[in-house]
Amino acid sequence: MPTAVKAPLMFKHILVALDGSECSHRALDVGVQLAKEQRARCTVCTVVDIVRAAASMTYATGELVNDWIATLNQDAQRIESEAISKYTGVGVPLDTVVLEGYPSSVLIDVAKDKGADLIVMGSHGRTGLKKLWLGSVAESIVQEATIPVMIVR
Repeated sequence: MPTAVKAPLMFKHILVALDGSECSHRALDVGVQLAKEQRARCTVCTVVDIVRAAASMTYATGELVNDWIATLNQDAQRIESEAISKYTGVGVPLDTVVLEGYPSSVLIDVAKDKGADLIVMGSHGRTGLKKLWLGSVAESIVQEATIPVMIVR
């Protein structure tokens, strides 16, 4: 009886971007499943965009801005904790990181620092003027990353 040929493992460390949106939770599902299939580690990263947060508080005091950023960090930690709790015991080594900065730059830096060989992230699927006005973290990462990027809608 012929033996089955196993496909080589492609990924050893998968970085998943999580922002709390439904599409990022779908990306986390895909990332964890792929990590399980590939016997890979998985890092879940949430980025607190402090530039956007501070810009929305132009006339606030420094103390108020700092309090708001601290609240955003707490929310990001909560989002990650709740999201990964359902993956306990699935056999995938998971770690999490919450950082501040511009999301695409931070995610690319984390991928390099952690030695990730794949980035998995959700996309809201914006097109036309919405994309032009709002920008696209996913598009920035696709353009700047030196490793494969999987976009989940």
